[in-house]
This record gives sequence, C-alpha cells and structure tokens, in this order.
Amino acid sequence: MARVLVVDDSLSVRSLLALRLRAQGYQVEEAEDGESGAEKAVASVPDLVVTDLHMKGISGVQLCRILRSDPVTAHVPVVLLTASGDKRSRFWARSAGAAAYVGKDKVDELVTLLPALLATAAASSATRATPERVSSGRRTIQERMSAILDAALFESVIAGEIRVLASSGEHVRLFEGLATLVSDVLTYRWMALASERPFPPLMVHAPPGMAESIEPAVRAALGAPADRAIHLLTDERTATAGGHPPETWPILFGGNVVGRLALAPGARGLSREDKRTLALVANELGGPMQMCALYEDAQRLATMDALTGLLNRRAFLDAVDRERARADRHALPFSLMLLDLDHFKAVNDSRGHAAGDAVLKGTARVLLGVARRSDIVARWGGEEFVVALPQTGEAGARIAAERVRRAIAEAQHIGPNGEALRVTASIGVSSAEDTWAVETIIAAADTAMYSAKARGRNRVEALASDDAPLDVRRRSANIKVKT
Repeated sequence: MARVLVVDDSLSVRSLLALRLRAQGYQVEEAEDGESGAEKAVASVPDLVVTDLHMKGISGVQLCRILRSDPVTAHVPVVLLTASGDKRSRFWARSAGAAAYVGKDKVDELVTLLPALLATAAASSATRATPERVSSGRRTIQERMSAILDAALFESVIAGEIRVLASSGEHVRLFEGLATLVSDVLTYRWMALASERPFPPLMVHAPPGMAESIEPAVRAALGAPADRAIHLLTDERTATAGGHPPETWPILFGGNVVGRLALAPGARGLSREDKRTLALVANELGGPMQMCALYEDAQRLATMDALTGLLNRRAFLDAVDRERARADRHALPFSLMLLDLDHFKAVNDSRGHAAGDAVLKGTARVLLGVARRSDIVARWGGEEFVVALPQTGEAGARIAAERVRRAIAEAQHIGPNGEALRVTASIGVSSAEDTWAVETIIAAADTAMYSAKARGRNRVEALASDDAPLDVRRRSANIKVKT
C-alpha cells in the first residue's frame, strides 16, 4: 500500500484530501505545516508528498526544495496544490522540482494522477542505489533552508562565471579562464577539455613536468586521437598525488554534444558536491564553447581563401611579418617560394572554370601534403601560390621547391566530368640570411618565378632577396604589410 504524506495548514482541506485518498486505498499521514512535513518525510520516507503551495512559515515550494536536497527524500514525487492559477507560481514550482501542480478545485485530477507518479517513482527507485543517510536529518529546518540557499547562491555564482567565458573569443583562452575558476574550488591532478570540432587543440591543465606521463590517460578519457594537437597549461594550482580514475562529463548545446570535460581527482577523490559542481560547469559550458566556435569560424573565414581552404594573401603577409620579426631577433634564415601554374588559362578555356577550380583545389592539397608543419602555405591570387619556409636557407629552399615541382607535375586532379587533369608549375625561390624586408623577398621570388617561365616552365629558379631588380621592387610596393 502506497504511503502519501499530506501537508496543509488548513485542517479542513487536509482532512478532506486525506479522506479521498484513503478511499482510494492509500495509507495517508498528515502534517499541519511545512516544517513538520519535512521532519516526518525524513524520519519515515513516504512514497509521495502532496503539499499546499502557500503555507505559513515554510511554503510548499520551500518544502519541495528541502526534500529534493536531502538524498534520503530526493526521489519522492511532490505534488503542489494551489487555489491560484498564477503562472509565476507554476513556473517556480516546476523549477523547485515538483512532479505536478494541481488546483485545489481539481482533486479528482489529483487522484487520477497519483498512480502514474507512483509508478514512475517506483521504476526510478528500482534502478537507483540506496542513498546514504546524511547528517541533514539532524539539522533544523532553518539550517537546511540556509544550506539550500547557500548552495543555490554558490551554483549561481559558478554559472555566472562560466557564462562570462563566452567573451573569451578563442577556445584556448576560454580554457585558461576555466582552469582558473575550477582550480579555485576543486583539487585535481589534471583537467582537460576537448571540443567536438576538429580545429581547437586538446586543452590540458596539469602540474609542471607531467605532460608526457598523463597524455595517454587524457586522450583515453576524452577519446582523442593520437594526432590531435595539445595545448598544455602547467602550474602549481594542480595536485601531484591521487589514485582515483578520471571522470568525464559531456558538454551539450541545443541537445548536441559540443565537447567533453575530463578531470582526474586529487588524493581525496570527488565528493557528491564536487560532482554536482562539475556537472553544473559542463552544463553551462556549451554556450561559451559555441560562442568561441563562431568567433574562430569568423576569424578563419577572414583569413582563408574560400576555394582552396588555404590562407589568403592578407593572412599570409601577417604570418610572414611575424616570422620576419622572429628571424631578426634570432638571426635565422628565411626562404620563400612563389609558384604559378603553367598554361592554367588553357584549362579554363578548354575544360571550363569548374575544371580549373578542381586543379586549384588539388594543387592546394598537394602543397599541404608536401609542406612541413612549420611552413606557411597560401593562395597568392589567381593560379599563383606561395609557400614561406621559416628557418630555411637557399640550399634547403631549392630542395623543397624541387620537391613541390615534382609533386605538382605528378599529381592528377579529377575534373567535374571525371576526366584526369594534370598541370605543371614554374617556381621562383628567394632566400635571405640576414635582416630582410617582406616586400623585397616577395619581389625577388616573383622575379625568379618569371625567370622560370621564360626558361621553359616546369622548373625552379632562385634569386637572393637583395638581388631583386629595382623595377620589381617598385612593382611590389602595393603589397600591404603590417608595420
């Protein structure tokens, strides 16, 4: 026989409701106010609680929150009765975790609803571990309400701090802010964040000197492949001891998984409150991660050539200017190759622009496949491409350019009609060992490229940056470079 606790400060309402429920075969216990109702529910857990919304002292909503906060009664369905149809009260009842909200003039509806609520609660109870009785049962109702308010305020502050991370702009900066927040409230050996998108790196916060030892565990916890890049944040805010395995939380946005959060606890493990905090963090992270994704997409589109997916001219010049500053500081050599596809106009004229686009996209793939990770590959314009070779002298640049020339000549591109398309490229190489200007080294490569075309195409020619003719340097004056 199901046990129902009826809580109402009106004796007549309480008695009438108890009479109707007993007539339906329920075992009914009564409480005259919210405080005694909470005490009775914790002392002898009922199968269901029916409580008035508005009562002196503790309201029905507050009683619902008290029962929800205690692991002993958290599973008990609570039905709130009201004489008002106020929408705000209905919303507040739902947010407190009430199972149903029924008008006092609809007792028949309540009686009809109870079997379904009890069945749902019984099914949930069958799959749930028996909760440990905690000390909250010995605290006064006022102490429990204070604890609930403190917990709600704490969670509100944490949620607010997470939402602020939406202004980070990039995933890496978001993670750095997240590490600052989480390390202030939890102790862990390492924390990691992975986006479902392929572009952001796997982000890890760990103690100094432990990156290599924890990397396999991080990748396993987040399901990250071995070739996924890692952004490592190391400092003393993390713990070095602890044997508990890492735990993982999905990060959702709009019902879709956008990332995963993993955390390896410190020596004491994670308490129930710690897990609740991490679940809250994961629940709030979806929005900020999506904002960072939108920002990074916008940045990428602004720097990317739409057809080939390579950097565009502006982004390339910015990147080369940064390399120039680094080369100047450390006296590093630098080389650049500028290449033009031979007789590309004939491809467009005879096969159509779709075939030409297939060749351009295929050439971009060839360049990315041949280039080193440190090289900077871009579409210069039309059928011209450019590759910057940091820390590379003239001899190395010649070898790299010849490797590119052969790869382009051997590549086969499939046109829109399934036809195989082949092209060759004339490549100009320019190198500098000392201080150099971006405009000059590009102008020298341009001159060398025209020399390769003049000497028969499908070949590599080289020219030192200081040897660029004066008229070529003047022609390069329209190159916009960041100063």
